[in-house]
Amino acid sequence: MSRLLFLLLTGPLLMVALPSLAAPGDTADTDAWQLLQEGVGAFERGELAQAGRLLEQARESGLEFSALYYNLGVLYYRVGDYRRSRQAFRQLLGTEHEDLAGYNLGLVALAEGDEKMARVWFGQVFDTAGQEKLRRLAGRQLQILNQTQSPAPAHWLGLVALSGGYESNLALRPDSAASDLSDGFTDVLLAGRGPLLPLGATRGSSAEAVQLSASVFRRHYHTERDFITDAAQLGVSWVSRGVAERYEIGVKQRFFREGGDSRELHTALVLEYQQDSCADDYLGGRCQLALEASYVRPFDGFEPYEGMRYEAVASYHHRWARWQAAGSLGLEFNRREDLAGDGQFASLSPRRQELGLELSYLGWAAWILGGGLGYRYSDYPDPYQITSDIGWESGRRVDHRYSVELTAEYFLTQSWSVVAAASHHSNDSSLHQYDYDNEVYRLGIDYLF
Repeated sequence: MSRLLFLLLTGPLLMVALPSLAAPGDTADTDAWQLLQEGVGAFERGELAQAGRLLEQARESGLEFSALYYNLGVLYYRVGDYRRSRQAFRQLLGTEHEDLAGYNLGLVALAEGDEKMARVWFGQVFDTAGQEKLRRLAGRQLQILNQTQSPAPAHWLGLVALSGGYESNLALRPDSAASDLSDGFTDVLLAGRGPLLPLGATRGSSAEAVQLSASVFRRHYHTERDFITDAAQLGVSWVSRGVAERYEIGVKQRFFREGGDSRELHTALVLEYQQDSCADDYLGGRCQLALEASYVRPFDGFEPYEGMRYEAVASYHHRWARWQAAGSLGLEFNRREDLAGDGQFASLSPRRQELGLELSYLGWAAWILGGGLGYRYSDYPDPYQITSDIGWESGRRVDHRYSVELTAEYFLTQSWSVVAAASHHSNDSSLHQYDYDNEVYRLGIDYLF
C-alpha cells in the first residue's frame, strides 16, 4: 500500500511540509482506505463535490485516521462550510498533529469573523508548537490581527441578559442571627455603548470618537420586596484608540434604588488607559488602569452617605493555549458624612483594598468554563459607638471578605449563550454583627449584538 500525504491548505492557509502517514495495518478496512485515496485524488483534480462524497463514505465506513479528518477539514474550508471544517480539525486535537490542527482552527475562526477565537488558537500554537515554522506562522497571524484591529469603535455593541436565581442571605446577617432572609430572584440587564460622534483619525493610526454608554439593571426578589434593586448608568466620554493603546476620559451618572426608595446619585469622572500588548510582541497581555472620582448625592433618608468616593483599579489579562487568566488590584477611599447621633456613630467611609483572580478554559467545544477568587480588606478608621440592647459590638471595624465563583457559558450561536454561575461570599469582621455568609446561584441567557 502506498503512503498517503496530507493535503496542503492553499491560499492564505498553512503551506508547510507535512509528514507522510503510513496506510493502516492488516486490520484496517481496505475498502475505506481506498475511498480515502480516491477522495484525495479527486481533491487534487479540483473535483471537490466528488472528493467530499468519497471522504464522507470513508468516514461512514468506519475509517478512523488522522489523514481523513485533516483532508475533510481542508475540503470543507475550501467550499466555505466552516462548521464542518471546524468539527473535522477538532478530531485531531490530542494527537501528534494537534499544533497543525490548532493553526487551521484559527484560520477557520478568522473566516467566520471570530477574531477572539482566532487569537486563542494562534496563541496556543505560538506558545506550545514544537515546529518553529508553525510558531512563526502563528506569530505572524497574531501580528496581523493586532495591526488590523479597529482603532476606534466602529459600531454599537449591546447586551441583553435575562436570568433567574436564588440568594441565601439578602440582609447579610451573621450566622448567629435568629433568622436570615433568602429568596429567589430574576435579573434583567440592558447595556450598550458606541460612537456618538466619530472624530476620525488624528495622529498616525489612532482614531478618536465621542462615545455614549448606557445600562439598566433590575434584580426583583419574589417575596422580599424591600431588597429589590435598581441601577442605571449613563456616560459620555472621549475615546482615543490606536493599534495597541486606548485612552478614555469621561463623565458617568449613576442612579441606585432599593426597595422602591431612591438612594443615591453618583457623578463620576473616569480616566482609563489600556495597553493591548504589554508583555511581549505577539501575545503579551492586556494591561488596564482605571481611575475614578465620584460625588455621592443621597436622596431623603440617606443623607449620611453624602460625600466623595475615589477608586483605582489595575488589571492584567493574559491568554495562552486554551486558557485565559486575569488579575486585578483595586483601591477605594471614601469621605462620607457618616452616621452619627444620639450618642451613636457608624462609619460609612471605608478604606478598601481588593484582589481578584480569574481563570477560564475555552477549549471544550462551545463551552467556556471558569472560576474566580476574590479577597477584600476593609478598614473603617473611626471606631463604632453603638448603644443597643441586641448585643451589637462597638469598636474598630475591620472586615476580611472572601469570595469564590464558578461559571459555565455555552454558546448557542456567536450571539446567544446560556450562562450558569454559583458564588459564595464570606465576611469576617472584627464586629460580630457584620459577619456573614452568602451564596448566590444564577442561570440565564445572554444576547450580544
